[in-house]
Amino acid sequence: METLQISPRILNWAADKSGLSLDELVDLLDKPQKHDDLVAGKFSITDAEKFAKKAHIPFGYLFLEQPPDTEQRTLPDLRQVPDHVPLSSDFFAVLDDVLRKQDWYLEYLQEQGAEKLAFVGKYPFSRQLEVEAIATNIVETLDLTEQERKQCKDYKDFFSLLSIKAEKIGILVFKSSIVQSNTRRSLSVNEFRGFAIADPLAPLIFINGKDSEAAWIFTLAHEIAHIWLGESGVSDIPVKKQPDNNKVEVLCNRIAAEILTPRKQFLKSWNETKMPDFTQLSKYFNVSQLVIARRAFDLGKINWQTYQDIAEKSKARKTAGGGDAYRNYPIRNSKRFTKAIVTQAMSGHTMLREVASLLNVKPDTVMELSKRLSLR
Repeated sequence: METLQISPRILNWAADKSGLSLDELVDLLDKPQKHDDLVAGKFSITDAEKFAKKAHIPFGYLFLEQPPDTEQRTLPDLRQVPDHVPLSSDFFAVLDDVLRKQDWYLEYLQEQGAEKLAFVGKYPFSRQLEVEAIATNIVETLDLTEQERKQCKDYKDFFSLLSIKAEKIGILVFKSSIVQSNTRRSLSVNEFRGFAIADPLAPLIFINGKDSEAAWIFTLAHEIAHIWLGESGVSDIPVKKQPDNNKVEVLCNRIAAEILTPRKQFLKSWNETKMPDFTQLSKYFNVSQLVIARRAFDLGKINWQTYQDIAEKSKARKTAGGGDAYRNYPIRNSKRFTKAIVTQAMSGHTMLREVASLLNVKPDTVMELSKRLSLR
């Protein structure tokens, strides 16, 4: 059997990228008799392929003499804020972490015989698309009812409802304010608010939890629109800027607005008030006053200066941190993904250490999660 010699620098880089030590990553191959040889870089082709898979790196990277300086990421940068900052290492750490999870989930779905989701890319982008038709299809597919909306007591409640609905139809929804589990690496709202990856089998959305609770709602609706258009990308959703020539982002904003504040219903509610009552409309639709103002501007009910004045007053409030860690883990890692991978761990189909690595927690935490999720 042919033996490959893989550079120790590459092996250690792969382990570090996975959040494990090299010994721990090699242990995932379940070859205790070969452990020392593998750590020394002596691999069979089969073991090398398995190692690359466990490390979530391209197989060809194992034959490099040194780690790649940069990895080619294909997620389009659709941010519209003028002079936006370059995407940081924190953003790419989050993206890499989410992609590792998606890789595992794709393999899991394929083993389950899952089929492509019909709604991903259902409306390929074009200028002729009807916003109301797309929004209606999204609401119907999510099975989001008016009664459910009215039962939500606040922004957080409404966001939870939307994310549960999205995950129920197969979209992984991640929301976090930090990089992995590192509380010292906070994400920046000035950099990005969310991103979507429109994979036909495992579409996913990431929401920057550092944003305000009201902003989570619009960002989630915006990213859901990306999934329906089949357009992956990272978004910032500017506040004080007129629509520009980024047609995809403009369309996603319009679809999100129609999902959250349906035109006919909005105009009816607007006309029933003697004067614009942004507070009342905000409570009625469970969205921020900023979203109400933007909708009113787009429908010709207020001018741009009035919108700007409201935008100036609507400074995003920081969200409260803390809370029950075991409630936060599934939110940070997608409830759908967390349930799937913890279930696989408890059934013995996936090693506990690998599950812990993908969830960015300790093995003991996975065991406790299984109890909390009633999987044991």
